Amino acid sequence: MELRQLQIFVTAAQTLNFTKAAMKLGYTQSNITSQIRQLEEELQVKLFERFGKGLQLTSEGKHFQKSAENILEQCEKAKSELTPDVFQGVLTIGAAETLCVNRLPKILLEYRKKYPRIEIRVQTESCYQLFQLLRTNSVDIALALASNIQQPDMIVKTLYEEAMTVVISPLHPLAQQQKLKPVDLTTECLILTAEGCGYRPVVLAALEHQQVKPGAIMELSSVGAIKECTACGLGIAILPKIAVHDELLRKKLIELNWLGPPLDVKTQLIYHRDKWLSPAIQAFLELCETMGK
Repeated sequence: MELRQLQIFVTAAQTLNFTKAAMKLGYTQSNITSQIRQLEEELQVKLFERFGKGLQLTSEGKHFQKSAENILEQCEKAKSELTPDVFQGVLTIGAAETLCVNRLPKILLEYRKKYPRIEIRVQTESCYQLFQLLRTNSVDIALALASNIQQPDMIVKTLYEEAMTVVISPLHPLAQQQKLKPVDLTTECLILTAEGCGYRPVVLAALEHQQVKPGAIMELSSVGAIKECTACGLGIAILPKIAVHDELLRKKLIELNWLGPPLDVKTQLIYHRDKWLSPAIQAFLELCETMGK
């Protein structure tokens, strides 16, 4: 059994797709298939099985995945302890779209200046999906926009308190009143992020608290698409202010004073409680907390 085979197996187990595993590791799909077959022959168990077009782990495969991940983690730990002053390897970050655009670039710029030999991979996902990626060890650390996160298996640190704001098109009929009461939404279209977004529940909870139901709801998975549709006059959006900063400066969107309940949203750094923190991860954590002060 080789470490390379364990890495291939763990990547395949996380993606449940041999093609994606091959692309992620830089191998051919046939090489992935061959290495998995050799591993199964050595272990004398079936690690994967197919259901239709999908790939699933067998019960033996799920059990072996935990052992394989522990072995790879211990190998990385051993290497880092032998060369503690050399920061190298891969740092995988999951982040909300808004943070990828507005918070993460400045952090990564400073990180790259300090640790140029570390390979950085960033994956954009919804808040809900970020938790799944952390639990499967598919990302090392995550940055989410949400209210108070209650996940017992996660370590959560608040980096920034984020202001939420109501934005509309300058041509919208409500543009002249400069304020918005929750009840005003009963005749309007509210443009929302899709389910899984960390701050969507905050907005909906505020409306439910006021017993307000929007006249219509439009859901979009992209913040960029929400801003464009709002600018076209399709409805009203409630977004983190950092996400609409440029549009407000260019007067592509205008801001209304929200007269409803407070919208408590934070930029939060998250990692799994059982995650081994390599020097690269520890350095990123420390930098985030320093820049968030």
